[in-house]
Amino acid sequence: MRRRALSLLFLLAAVAPALWSADAISLKIRQIGLENVYATDNSPTLISFDARNTTMQSMPISLVVDEVSLESNSNSVTTSITLPLVLSPGEERTFRVPLNIIPQNNNKLVIYLEARDVGNLVVGRAARLVDPKTEGQVLGLICSTPELCRGIQQSILLSGSPDEQTYKSRILRMIQLSDPPSEGWAYAPANTMILAAPIARLSEDQRQALEIFVRNGGKLVLIEDQIADGVSSNPGTNPTTAKPSPADFNRMCRKAFFLELYRIRLPFGQSLRVGSGYLVRLPSVTSKEFSTYFRPVGFSQSTPEETRRQFPRDAGGWGPGDFSQPAWLMKRLGTSFRFPTFLEILLWMIGYVLVVGVFNFIVLRRMGRPEWAWFTIPAIAILTSVFLYGTSARHRPRNFNLDDMVVYRMDNLSSLATADAKVRISSPRRSTVEPVIPVDWIYSPPRNLVADMFEGPLTPNFSNTAHVSGFVLDKAWETSLALRKWSFAELNFAGSHRFAGTISRDALGHLHNDTGISFKQAIVVDHSDVFLLGSFPNGETLDLAKVPRREFQKESGRSVSRLPGYPGPPFQCRKPTDSGNRAFTEAESQQMNEEWDNLGAEPFSLLELLRGWSTNGDDVFAENKAVFFGLSDQTGLVPVLRGQSPDRKSASLTIVTFGAWP
Repeated sequence: MRRRALSLLFLLAAVAPALWSADAISLKIRQIGLENVYATDNSPTLISFDARNTTMQSMPISLVVDEVSLESNSNSVTTSITLPLVLSPGEERTFRVPLNIIPQNNNKLVIYLEARDVGNLVVGRAARLVDPKTEGQVLGLICSTPELCRGIQQSILLSGSPDEQTYKSRILRMIQLSDPPSEGWAYAPANTMILAAPIARLSEDQRQALEIFVRNGGKLVLIEDQIADGVSSNPGTNPTTAKPSPADFNRMCRKAFFLELYRIRLPFGQSLRVGSGYLVRLPSVTSKEFSTYFRPVGFSQSTPEETRRQFPRDAGGWGPGDFSQPAWLMKRLGTSFRFPTFLEILLWMIGYVLVVGVFNFIVLRRMGRPEWAWFTIPAIAILTSVFLYGTSARHRPRNFNLDDMVVYRMDNLSSLATADAKVRISSPRRSTVEPVIPVDWIYSPPRNLVADMFEGPLTPNFSNTAHVSGFVLDKAWETSLALRKWSFAELNFAGSHRFAGTISRDALGHLHNDTGISFKQAIVVDHSDVFLLGSFPNGETLDLAKVPRREFQKESGRSVSRLPGYPGPPFQCRKPTDSGNRAFTEAESQQMNEEWDNLGAEPFSLLELLRGWSTNGDDVFAENKAVFFGLSDQTGLVPVLRGQSPDRKSASLTIVTFGAWP
C-alpha cells in the first residue's frame, strides 16, 4: 500500500505541469526601462524578461506584453506586443521588446506578461507594478567599478553651496547601468549618460547605441581617463584644426576610435553638437572641468548672479528642430485622394437646377405633358448623381497602394544616421490589411494632439494616423488595420542606418558623395546661398563654385494659412532677437497661399523644404553652418502588404549637417 502511494505521488509530480497549465511557462520580468525608469515622451521603453518551459515537451506559445490599468478592469492602456515562439523542453530565453508606457495620474499601472498555448489557454503569467513617473533629470552611469559610480554621484551632488546641493538631490536621479543596453532606443528615459569605463568593455552594438542616444537628443559625457582608448587627451581649442582630409574619412570611419572625429575637435568641459544632442569631454572625475561642468545643474534661485556667470551653461534662446519632413514627403510624393472641390460641387448643383428647371418648366409645358415631371425630376436627379459619382471615382485607386517615405539625419563626421519613416496604406475598397515591416524598425504610436500643441513643432497627429492596439513582433513587425473604401492609414517608425560614408566638403570647395547611394535631386544650403546640385551619383565630386545657386532669402520666409505648413529647419536654430514676425501684405499672403495650393500640379522640388524657414540665415545657421538635402528612391524600409500586390511609391531624404563649412 505504501509503495502504491509513493507511485501515485511520483505520477502526480510528473503530470503536474499538464494539470496546472498556468505553471507550464515560467515568466520573470528582469528590467523595465533603465533601472525601472521609463520613457514618457512617446519613446519606447525597454522591457526585458525571461521565459522558461517547465514541461518535458516542446510548446508553441504566444507571449503578450502589455501595460494595463488596475482601476479600469485591467484594460490595456498602450499598444500590446505579441511574440509567437516555440520553446523546447526546459529551454529558457531572454526577450527585450520596446513598449510605449503611458503614465496615468493614478500611477496604478502594471506591466503584464501572459503566455498562451495553441488552444489559447493561459500557461504562464507575470506582472510588475510600474513605478511613478520620474520627475527631474535622469543621469545614467556606466562605470568601470561600482566605487567609481558612487564617487561620481558624490562629486555631482556635493558640489556647490548647500542650497545647490539640496536642489540637485531633489531634481537628479542617477542610475548605474551594469549591463548597458545594446539598443539605441532603450536609453530614451535618460537625459544624460556618463561613460566612465573602458570602451573596450562595450560591444560594437553598445557603442553604436550610445551614439544613437546622443543623436536622438541626449547628452553623452565621456570621462577620458576611464575610457582609455588612445584618443588624444589634449585636443586643440580650434575645432577645425584636426579635421581629416576627405580621402582619409572613410578609412577613419571604419577604423576610428569611439566618436574620435568629434572628440579630437572638442576641448575639455565644452559641448559639441552631435545630431540633436551634445557630446562632452571631461579629463577625469576629480578634475576641475568635472565640477565646473556639473555644478550649474544645481543652480537655484538663491545662487548669486556673479557665480552663475563664472560657470558655463547651455545657451538659451534656441528653438527646437522640425522633424516633419516625412509628412511633407508623403503629402507631395505619396498616394492622395482627389475629392470634388466646393466649386465643382457648386457647379454640379447649378447645372442640375438649370436642367430640371428648363426641362420640366419649359420643355414639358410646351409638350403639354407637365405631369411627366413626376418621372423626369427623380430621373434627372439619379442621372446627375451617377455622373457626379463617375467623375469623382475616376481619380480613385483601383488597387491597394503602399507608400513609404524615409528621412535619414546625419552629419559630415559620421556615417551613422538616425531615421524616421512614414508608411501609408491606401485601400480601393473596405478591407482588412496586414502590413509587414522589417523588425529593426521601431513603431512610433501617434502622439497626443494636445501634447503636440505644447511640446513644439513635432509631427502632428492627423486623423489618418492609425491607432494600433497591438502588433506581432517575430521575424518582422506585423499588425492588421481595418480600412474603409477609398481611405488610407499611416504608420510611423524610427530606426538607424549605417551608410558606406557621408557627404563631405574639402578645402577646395569640392563636395564628395561617399554615402553609397545616388541622389536624383540634391541641394546644399548655407546662410546666404542655395547650391543646386541636380543629380548627385554615388562617388561623384562636385565643384560648388561651378554649380547654379540661388539667394537663400528669396527661397525662404513663406507663411501660409494652410495645413500642413512648410517644414522648418531640421536642426536647432537660434530664435530671432526681435519677438515680432514680419508682417505680410494681403497681396503677399495671397500669393504665398496660391503657391502652396498649386503644389499638386508641380513636380516635387527640394526647395520646398526651405520655404518655411526664417529669412535670417545667421539665426538659422548659428550652430550648423550648412546642410545638405538629397532625394533618392533607394529606401531602407521596404514594407510588404501580406496577401496583396500593391502599387508602390518610395522615396528617401538624406539630411547631412555641417558643423564647419570651409
